[in-house]
Amino acid sequence: MPLAVIFVILFLLKILDIPPVANWSWFWVLTPFGLLMLWWNVITPMIGWDKKMAEKKMAADAKEAEETKKKNRGF
Repeated sequence: MPLAVIFVILFLLKILDIPPVANWSWFWVLTPFGLLMLWWNVITPMIGWDKKMAEKKMAADAKEAEETKKKNRGF
């Protein structure tokens, strides 16, 4: 996520012509975006973080649903 923040800041600085980023090549401004895409589309699935996060979310949702059922039954 910090890479996404860096990309947004550099992009805005380039668009708004704020020095020193205004003098940089677009290549350097867009490099964090390329690294971010590489991270999200290649590295994360390769190491399995996407599946682990999905499993955690499903477990949390199931626990919340069970608690809601208990609450609705009056326990």
